[in-house]
Amino acid sequence: MCAVPVLWAVGIGVVAFATPRLAVDSVVYDFGEVTEGYVVEHAFVLTNVGDAVLHFTRAPIPDCGCTSAPLAVGELAPGQSIELVVTFDTTGYGGKRVGKHVDLFTDAPGARRVRLTVRGYVREAAPYEGSASSLYWRWYLLLDLRPEDDFRKGHLFGAVNIPLAELPTAMSQLPRDFPVYLYDLDGSSLEQALGALTEAGFVAVRGIAGGLAGWRAGLGDLFIWGEAPKGVPPAVPEFPYAVPPESLAQEYIVVLDFRSEELYAAGHFPGALHADFGALAALAATLPQPEGDARLYLWCMEEDGTAACEAARFLREHGFPDARCMIGGLSQWRLLYGNQLLWASDD
Repeated sequence: MCAVPVLWAVGIGVVAFATPRLAVDSVVYDFGEVTEGYVVEHAFVLTNVGDAVLHFTRAPIPDCGCTSAPLAVGELAPGQSIELVVTFDTTGYGGKRVGKHVDLFTDAPGARRVRLTVRGYVREAAPYEGSASSLYWRWYLLLDLRPEDDFRKGHLFGAVNIPLAELPTAMSQLPRDFPVYLYDLDGSSLEQALGALTEAGFVAVRGIAGGLAGWRAGLGDLFIWGEAPKGVPPAVPEFPYAVPPESLAQEYIVVLDFRSEELYAAGHFPGALHADFGALAALAATLPQPEGDARLYLWCMEEDGTAACEAARFLREHGFPDARCMIGGLSQWRLLYGNQLLWASDD
């Protein structure tokens, strides 16, 4: 007697077992060519085209620490889609054609393990190109504590002004995760300001020894933007957490922002100078020149970075050997750090 196969049926129709099925818009993303230091980002679209819930059985696994691919959900209902955003930091891969993988794990038949690939060529960065992460780890805020009228007459290039009397109410806008260097006229109020900021939880605050008087005594008018103060009194004695002016001058950082006035006002690096591509020659003629052991790192930036790199090359050819551009522009900064350090203008 022959065995008769058993079928699950409802009414007169034959019903198959419900199963999840994974569909990916493309398992390979070719980013073409980018500069070393650029962070590639791509969203793979995952869809459950089956008729049962699809489960991700474990977190996606990238093949290196330079790649990340967080998964927002643990399952997909039938017909549901989700984007799996993969980022790849190209630092260290200059001059190489690379392919980085992310393994995806599901309970869908035929898709227990799916490999997603991000690939392309990473060009070596030029000397005038720098990554957003390199600026992130080197940036600091230069804070002038003098009265606003004195600041407007002349100040250290790239400094922002918060008068000492306004510091208690204004300190909430200061970046807590970055170094802050304070200066006043002669160093007399720095210990007070440092104490207030330290008590408020700031851990990377320092004062320029002797304030602006100490700066001029050691470096003259180097990196002073505008009119140097006249009749500056002798600097007061040093205090704890005082930084010699010569030390700061050896890696002096200023941002040049080449975006439109509207974008600059909406959010820019504190102390950034708003610049115009059409007036580069005039700008180069007015910028303070580095001298001796001092080094002026001019970071040129815009939204995508292309024209800013041309500006950095121009400045290098006109007396500023440490000018550089942010690879990928501010869009790369936002990808990595959101709106950190981007201050809106008050006026």
